Amino acid sequence: MKRICIYLTYDKEKKVDKYIGYMLKELRTCTDYLAVVCNYEEIFCGAEILEENADVVFYRENKGFDAGGFKDALCRFLGWDEIEQYDQLILVNDSMFGPFRPMKDIFSEMDRRPADFWGLAKHGENRTSSLGYIAEHIQSFFIVIRFKMLHSIQFREFWNQLPYFTSFSETIKKYEILFTKYFSELGFTYDSLAETQVNDSENGIYNYTQYEYIPYEMIKKRNFPFLKRQPLRGITQYYQTQESFRRAIDYIDKQTDYDVNLIWDNIIRTFNISDLQRSLHLQYIISPEQREGTLEKTAIIIFVSHQESLESILEYIAATEYNEIFYIVSKQEEYLENYRKQGLKCINLEAVKFSQLAAFLSGYSFVCFLHDTDLTTDNRPGYIGKSYFFHIWDNLLKNRNHVLGIIDYFFQEPRLGLLMPPQPNFGDYFGEYGKGWNGKWDSVSKLVKRLRIHCQISRQSAPFRVTDNLWIRGCILKRIAGFNEMEIELLPYLWGYLAQDAGYYSGIVESLEYTSMNEVNLQHYLQETASQIRRYGNNFRNFREMKENMLVHALQEFCRQYEKIFVYGAGDMARRYSAFIPNIETYVVSDGMEKEEELYGIPIRFLSHIQVSDCCGMVLCLDDKNQAEVMPLLEKQGIKKYFCI
Repeated sequence: MKRICIYLTYDKEKKVDKYIGYMLKELRTCTDYLAVVCNYEEIFCGAEILEENADVVFYRENKGFDAGGFKDALCRFLGWDEIEQYDQLILVNDSMFGPFRPMKDIFSEMDRRPADFWGLAKHGENRTSSLGYIAEHIQSFFIVIRFKMLHSIQFREFWNQLPYFTSFSETIKKYEILFTKYFSELGFTYDSLAETQVNDSENGIYNYTQYEYIPYEMIKKRNFPFLKRQPLRGITQYYQTQESFRRAIDYIDKQTDYDVNLIWDNIIRTFNISDLQRSLHLQYIISPEQREGTLEKTAIIIFVSHQESLESILEYIAATEYNEIFYIVSKQEEYLENYRKQGLKCINLEAVKFSQLAAFLSGYSFVCFLHDTDLTTDNRPGYIGKSYFFHIWDNLLKNRNHVLGIIDYFFQEPRLGLLMPPQPNFGDYFGEYGKGWNGKWDSVSKLVKRLRIHCQISRQSAPFRVTDNLWIRGCILKRIAGFNEMEIELLPYLWGYLAQDAGYYSGIVESLEYTSMNEVNLQHYLQETASQIRRYGNNFRNFREMKENMLVHALQEFCRQYEKIFVYGAGDMARRYSAFIPNIETYVVSDGMEKEEELYGIPIRFLSHIQVSDCCGMVLCLDDKNQAEVMPLLEKQGIKKYFCI
């Protein structure tokens, strides 16, 4: 039995991580020839991983997604004369971690099943709003083609005639879904490793991609020894809780021989840290149980700006029973005197720059930054300041057992680098929800670029927490040495990215007492918000539907103000929302883009070819990234009346 394998990889940073090396080594145990196709033209890091495991490595432009890479490998790089020297062909991409059992065992199991082609998992028939009817199909990230089908003229013609797709959805519809249907209708049989039929519904509308929504069950019970990468970005968050993802990683760590650092290395490098915090529910609750331990190589830094906070601060310091680990920092020398009288170490920030302080603290294993707050009634009711003080200090410094509990988490999870208190949701602090970058995106992104901080930062996904109160591994603080004083002010937006740059993930920490209270408040606010939305006729079944109804309502209110509407965009989003937009005059695309002549019988024009008067409105049917690029173009043409989907 001679097998040839084509393994396809793509990474926007042109790097190859070690999880790929593990997969290639496993594939080598079952294949006679291993070809790797890189959907990029050069590798900046990790080329040796491919060279050590592959017989040949091909580089190409990222054209046509995975299907395009496989097509080029079959039709151009290797050629059909070479392919036909083998009994079986394996097509696999880099979208999964694993295997969590030997690849030889997987092939041995499938060799006992008669089928002309097989994969790791099947998707049951289904109907979606975006893709329409979906026939049952083998999912294309791993497909094995056996002799009869491999040597058929139909198989060769399929690849020779396959186009280079220009959108991901088109690739799914015309390659992944079509592949199984096309060859099964020709009489070829198929099978899959995983036991997906257990969860399939006779009512196809409820079938779903099981490795996305129930990865823990799939790995533990359903014979699917892989973890797909993409769902870890939190793509299922509107429909279910996230228990399955972290349980899957914990199961892999404790019940298999697979090194989970291969997973962490990749997702910390390539994923947005806010997505990881959400999808892996990186929320840590500290119980009040008695703990034993010491706080060696730990420093707690308290920044004092309000003299009235002295009493409360000293109470928390006393509760930790470790005066020697505290440093009191202030620009007001007179504030420091009261702390010196208590035998506490004090630092005047007028004499020492924060970057210098950070360099000193980088020698500690763990560092806590705490700020006091205004507890008086001079600027607002004092109870708000007191609640905010409690919010910060009870979650970060409650008492000795609490601090030891935080340190325990750092030891238990060596990739945990940063812990912050939750977002406060009372008083005026509720108004901070939803502000995102709050006008700081340009400054933060420029700083990230200047200092070459390696992180996944985007305008569309703001930090999951903006704060200057936190616990952090001291080694991460080395990065701050390059900051000037103006840039120090951006640190509340940067902490999670600095941790990511150092190879760590970040999370939220709460005391058990605070969690109990905070959960009640969050449920109350959610109930009130949902009730208020329903009052205005926006009914919904789930969170995404609620957002969609609110968006459509606002869109229609905007359109009613204008006689004519111009729709910027002519892709999937424009098709989706056109039914809700009255009086569409034309669709608009940026100059130089490929375009059709019309959509739904309405012309598609370039931006430079349109004239927008006061009676016309513009609706941007674009994703956030493209909106950010288009808005300056509109304003340059004097178009200021637009609505962003």
